Amino acid sequence: MPDLGALPAARWNDDAGPAFGLLPAHAGVHLGTTAAGQPVSLPAPGPGGTRVAVLGESLFGRLFALRLLGVGARVTAATRVPDQWVSLGQAAGDRLVVTDGVGGWPTAPPAPPTVADGPQALMCDLRRAPPAGLAEGPWRTVLHVTRNAPRRSVFWSAAHVVLALDARFADPVARLLGEDAARRTAALAAGEIILFRRGAAAEVLNLDISPGETALLTPGRRLPGQR
Repeated sequence: MPDLGALPAARWNDDAGPAFGLLPAHAGVHLGTTAAGQPVSLPAPGPGGTRVAVLGESLFGRLFALRLLGVGARVTAATRVPDQWVSLGQAAGDRLVVTDGVGGWPTAPPAPPTVADGPQALMCDLRRAPPAGLAEGPWRTVLHVTRNAPRRSVFWSAAHVVLALDARFADPVARLLGEDAARRTAALAAGEIILFRRGAAAEVLNLDISPGETALLTPGRRLPGQR
């Protein structure tokens, strides 16, 4: 064993290298892929409430519901077309409730995945947007999908995420997010969709949808943006 007293003295400098840090990641439910091959996710479910505003067909609400069910959320569908939720309801069992209004939601206390009833999600395709306050609180996700964004809607003006599923929605995007966002939307190619989120650049992508999802949601139909 060496004589410790004879070893040369050394001075450690912990500041020699850059500090270690963690950067936030866009975790959530996978949505699709950009032209560069980058995956794009919607930030839900999460420990903070999320409002998602979608310009498009009600079919998107069923797709998002299916993926939320897959990560342990309990979903309520407030819909004008309950018959279109039948196949998904048969697969989801009591994890999916179909109703004609948003009253009484959430049906159980929101909680993290695997805890009690887990995260709570509301998918709404009614003409009137749900109250913005429904998304306040942890483990709550509220989505409103419509072809015509309601004017003077608190929900839409406070949305954390806005999606346009086709170039024809450039005009309502202009009213919601400004002319630059509208130009990006108008430039969408056939099959592309665009996602706007607070504090981040817009992302143009194609939806990634498995054959099983397509068969379950809409036999014989394809979603906008599907590869």
